[in-house]
Amino acid sequence: MTERPGSGPVIVGVHPRQAAAVTREAARLAVALGRDLVCAYVTEDSYLTEWDRAELRDAASLHPGDVAADDERVALELAAAIGAALDDRPGAPQPNWRLRILAGDPAKALGRLAGELDARLVVVGTRGRGVERALEEWLGGAVAAHLAHEGSRPVLVVPVRHGTGDVLAPPPSES
Repeated sequence: MTERPGSGPVIVGVHPRQAAAVTREAARLAVALGRDLVCAYVTEDSYLTEWDRAELRDAASLHPGDVAADDERVALELAAAIGAALDDRPGAPQPNWRLRILAGDPAKALGRLAGELDARLVVVGTRGRGVERALEEWLGGAVAAHLAHEGSRPVLVVPVRHGTGDVLAPPPSES
């Protein structure tokens, strides 16, 4: 029996300094599929959310009540950077998009969001290189691998050559 594709949006995992190509590819797919685009940012210091009881964890992960000022600032900067990256596609149709702030383990939080929104698919980018990234992968596993093995939605991994191209970064400050 074949499971029906989700009727909801395309979800893309975003984070500061991520290659803008990941968000642009997700936007292209959202337009092609006639779906909205949900950019999902999982706050970096919220991993302890995973230790809560399931009913508390899911609510705290999908709808964090107390967002730290730093996380709010990062989200605002990300929103501006996403808007700029999507505007940088001259003549390309733009999807309706929004940014969601999530908490917890990134793969699990994205999976929960995909379920809540009945997502059509989830888009993620490849990770950087180096010892720090290798340790992250070893400790927590790759987000894409977790979503593919544990999730119920198709996952698209956008390969990114790190160190080339533009990234989702805040616009230069005007001083």
